[in-house]
Amino acid sequence: MMPALQRLALPVLGFAVLLIAWEIAGRIAGPALLAPPSSVAVEYVGLLRQGEMLRELGVSLRQMAVGFIAACVIGMPLGAVMGRSAVADAIFRPWVSMFVVTSTAALIPLFILFLGTGLMLRVTIVFLASVWYITLTTYNGARGISPQQIAVARSFSASPLQIFWKVILPALYPYLLTGARIGIVHAIRAMVLAEMFVIIGYGALMHRSGLSLDTGQLLGLLITLMIVSLFFNWVLGAAGRWLAPWYDLQRVTA
Repeated sequence: MMPALQRLALPVLGFAVLLIAWEIAGRIAGPALLAPPSSVAVEYVGLLRQGEMLRELGVSLRQMAVGFIAACVIGMPLGAVMGRSAVADAIFRPWVSMFVVTSTAALIPLFILFLGTGLMLRVTIVFLASVWYITLTTYNGARGISPQQIAVARSFSASPLQIFWKVILPALYPYLLTGARIGIVHAIRAMVLAEMFVIIGYGALMHRSGLSLDTGQLLGLLITLMIVSLFFNWVLGAAGRWLAPWYDLQRVTA
């Protein structure tokens, strides 16, 4: 097994090499094309002092949470039903497969016509961008549940509710968690994309920064989105391990 110090040193080394290469490339290309990390750091401090970035980000994330929670509430049960029912699979899977490959950006102008440019537009776009990934991930998990596991539970006179709580839900758990972690990344992207179309919120900040001749501020905004995505991914993973510690034990002993 790799020593703990070495496991820490290798990512740090890779990050340092990336920063050095970025600094060199940025100084050669110039701030209009690729601002170096030193310039981005200065711009980032300025963004934090102004306060607008964090304020708009907070508002955008609260609105995104509505669409993402709705995607989980709809996508997880739908995927489970599709995976356990041949009839539901035949009805819904063609539609889910079609929408998962459809560009969300292509649908935004259409939804602007129907929903306007307010909260409902952003919630809908976030929902559509994440629900299909959550559904398909849960669907694959539900299809992978062994019939022998359910047969054994029935042989011990387990009720349908007991089979769900003791067999199906634990088997689905890693897929539910993975679907949520994939969905949150797509939800954050969709939030910014929808806001850039209607020039509002955090997306408006990115739109205005993209029109300037200095990419330092734009890269700072992008880095913030990366940090937020990584943070929410970590939170979902930590919450999942807390809710079901048996999953980590199962991975260790497998």
